[in-house]
Amino acid sequence: MIKSSFSSYIKATNVAGSQKAISYIRAIDILNQLIANESFGFDDCKNVWMVSSIDRLNELYTFVLRQNRIQVNNLWHIEGIPKSYLANGFCSAALNCLIKFLVEFRFEQRLFSNIDLDSQAVTEVNLDYPSYLLDGLEKYEGKEVVREVTTRTNQNVFRKIILKIYNSTCCITGLNIPEVNIASHIVPWVEDKKIRLDPANGLCLSATYDAAFDKHLISLDEDYRLIISKNINDFFTSSSVDEYFKKKQGMKIALPCHYQPKQTYLEVHRSNCNF
Repeated sequence: MIKSSFSSYIKATNVAGSQKAISYIRAIDILNQLIANESFGFDDCKNVWMVSSIDRLNELYTFVLRQNRIQVNNLWHIEGIPKSYLANGFCSAALNCLIKFLVEFRFEQRLFSNIDLDSQAVTEVNLDYPSYLLDGLEKYEGKEVVREVTTRTNQNVFRKIILKIYNSTCCITGLNIPEVNIASHIVPWVEDKKIRLDPANGLCLSATYDAAFDKHLISLDEDYRLIISKNINDFFTSSSVDEYFKKKQGMKIALPCHYQPKQTYLEVHRSNCNF
């Protein structure tokens, strides 16, 4: 589970065209082989994917960093495994990334444990971010780094919640391709901290409608019917605008079984629209 989740995490944060995901997974697998051949006191880390202690992984990371620097007569080497994975820092970089992932992954799991589809709120929890993960980030205050990670993780969790309750389907188009659907906040993330994680403050929208909703070009009325702004109705006349927007005016969106959008949030959104 950790291996596949880590792979998904890397791919989601990967630079286009980069092979980092493949390299990091390969690096951890090679590290398992190296430890199995000669543990140097890390017998409990022969399967890195199964190590539960983040502090222990950090001890292993420190050891691997030292091994990176031993490029001649490397003590930690077995036939058939390229030395470059250690010498070029792939193993240490992958391990450091894995540690950061595990911190966020466990935080995410704690957040999900606070979700009850029968309740009306999601309780926030604090992120325990080890100080040693701040190395190399001297230009940032520690609290800023933690805040950035917490925000990103909360947003990832919110997206997963929204996709889950909407069955990964855009509530306007019925498009069910998760990769192109977005968890849209009704009241923006920055405006009200208390409702950031409230699923009733979210809609599952495909990219075009997410952009239109974010720019207040569309909204929903008291019966969850689509409203089109005057900006679209009065100034745009192409057939595409007619097809994708004007013809959908008054259409009721597909509502989830749980956490239907709160009208109090939609009222805030409508107040910023030009109808």
